[in-house]
Amino acid sequence: MQYTTDQMFNTSLGFSLYTSNNLEDSKQWIRDYKKAGFSFAFTSLNLLEEADQSNKIRPLLQECQKHSIHTFVDINRQVLDSFGIDGLKKLGIVALRIDDGIIDSEIVILSNHFKIVLNASTLTSQKISRLKIQGLKTSQLIACHNYYPKPYTGLSLHKVKQFNQQLHQYNIPVVAFIPGEIKRLPIFEGLPTIEEQRHIKPLQAALECLVAAECDYICIGDNALSASSLSKFSFLAKEVIPLEAAVPSPLYHMIFENRLDSSDYVIRAAYSRQQLKQFKLSGTIRQRYLGDIVIANEKFLRYEKELEICLCNLPLDERQTIIGKVRNEDLALLHYIQPPFKFSFVKLNVK
Repeated sequence: MQYTTDQMFNTSLGFSLYTSNNLEDSKQWIRDYKKAGFSFAFTSLNLLEEADQSNKIRPLLQECQKHSIHTFVDINRQVLDSFGIDGLKKLGIVALRIDDGIIDSEIVILSNHFKIVLNASTLTSQKISRLKIQGLKTSQLIACHNYYPKPYTGLSLHKVKQFNQQLHQYNIPVVAFIPGEIKRLPIFEGLPTIEEQRHIKPLQAALECLVAAECDYICIGDNALSASSLSKFSFLAKEVIPLEAAVPSPLYHMIFENRLDSSDYVIRAAYSRQQLKQFKLSGTIRQRYLGDIVIANEKFLRYEKELEICLCNLPLDERQTIIGKVRNEDLALLHYIQPPFKFSFVKLNVK
């Protein structure tokens, strides 16, 4: 979700790669993420012994290039001295995440060859001013929050939003990490930026970052997502929120959008009267509850066939027919159905 005018990556979605993982597994994850609409990957050169750096990282970066996945890579003083600018360029790296030991004047030089990624939680206005004075263009800057493997060391959503809003004043886009489902060693507690997201589902964490915390991009910190989550993220890559729901079959995979003048009581699908006018949809008339999917019947005259999703419990209305229900686990997603995100109903994932 873009809060700045510069779009660094093709979609808002990224993932992480680690050289400690099996190479063939990592290559398969790259292909899976690409198919789901992810457009960038994060990895680190800092974790490698000097002798192993090229051998371990090169196949991953080559696979990313093969699938048009942009990469941003952690580097420190040792890595910069080992590879040099030309060596890093040969790896096909798009952006460098600057770690310990690299001074401002070197960052400015590197910015002539790469996008520069700095720590979003510690990037002050004074630091930005110093870099600009030395010749760095803010259009070359990306800010990225850390991830926090240790429980209760992550940032609050409120604090992340504050940092992001400050950086957006300089038109600097921001990346945050969210946990995956296949947890990374050695702690196996998830790799989120925001502490409250450590144990929630990845899709909810992504939407919370993109909407509530005002991040421009999210990156899966852990190794991988389940096939089910990848399928859902393929919708999100197209700015559509998938809702698991029981609805009449014609409604599955139709794309709806909430009205701009949105209600606090219901999601009111704009254009749904036109979208649904050809379908005969039957259901039940009763009290409406949170998550109920409702369609206006002929008694509602000009509003007939208008679709709503209840955001709270509402009284019975003879003009409103309940035709389905959003799965309880997806109710938390409803409040993120706002521009630019549309929504679509998908079949229940029976476990």
